[in-house]
Amino acid sequence: MLAGFPFILLLAAAAFEGLRLPMLVGLLLGFLASLWRTPSGSTSPTSERFAYAAALLVVLRMAWSGVALPANARDGSTCADLLAPFALYRAAGAVLVLAAVALTIWLLGSTGTEIGLRRVSRRELGLAAGVLGAVGFVATFIGPAVAEPFFGPLPVALGNAAALVPALLFAVANAVMEETVFRGALLHWLMRWRGPFLAIAVQAAAFGLAHGVGGDFVGSPLPVMAATAAAGLALGAVTLRTGSLLLPISLHAALDIPIYYANACLQP
Repeated sequence: MLAGFPFILLLAAAAFEGLRLPMLVGLLLGFLASLWRTPSGSTSPTSERFAYAAALLVVLRMAWSGVALPANARDGSTCADLLAPFALYRAAGAVLVLAAVALTIWLLGSTGTEIGLRRVSRRELGLAAGVLGAVGFVATFIGPAVAEPFFGPLPVALGNAAALVPALLFAVANAVMEETVFRGALLHWLMRWRGPFLAIAVQAAAFGLAHGVGGDFVGSPLPVMAATAAAGLALGAVTLRTGSLLLPISLHAALDIPIYYANACLQP
C-alpha cells in the first residue's frame, strides 16, 4: 500500500502546478526515509523506495518548468541565437534532472539498463535519426496550425535556417529528460509494484496531466491532455517492446521541434 502513495502525490503535482514544489519536498523526504528503512545493501529492495524515486524524478522535471525565463526568451529576438534562452534553460534542466537520475540509480543499486538506457546498434541509431528528421520536418510545418485552436494564432517565422540549431538543442534536451523520467524511471520502477499494464497507464496519465496546465491555453486543455496521454501510452509500449528509450526519444524530439519555433520564433 505504501508503494502506491508516491503516485498519488505525483498525479496531484501533475494536475496542479502550484503543488509541485510541496510534492517535490514530500517525495524527497519519503525517498530518503525509504532508503533508511531499507539499507542500500539489501538483496531484496522494497518497491516502496523505487516508487518514491520514480515519482520524485518526474516531479523534479515538472518543477523545473516553473523556473522563470528571461523576458526576451519568447519575443522572437533570440530565435536563431546559438545560446537562445528558451533552448538553454531546457538544456540546463535536462542536465539537472539527468544528474538526479544518475544519483538515484546509484542510491538504489540499480542500473541504467533497467530503465532502458542500454547500448544500441548502428541500425537502431540510423532508424532513430531518420525518424527525427522525417517526423520533425513534417511537424515543424503543420504544428502551428494544429496548435492554434488550443493556443491561439502562432505566427511562426521559419525562414532563418540558423534557428534549427537551438531548436534541436531544445527538442533533444527535452525529449531525453522527459523520456528518461517518464518512460524510463517511472514506467520501469512502477512495474516493480504492479506490473506493466498499470505502469503504462499511470505514466501516461501523469504525462497527459502535466501537459494540461499553464497559462498558454486559449481553448480547453482537455484535448491536449488526452492526446499527450495517448502519446504516453504509445511511447510506453514502444519502450517495453524495444527495451530501449532511443526510439521514444527520437519521436519525442521530432514532435518538440515546433514547440521551440512556436515559443522563441514568433514574428513581432
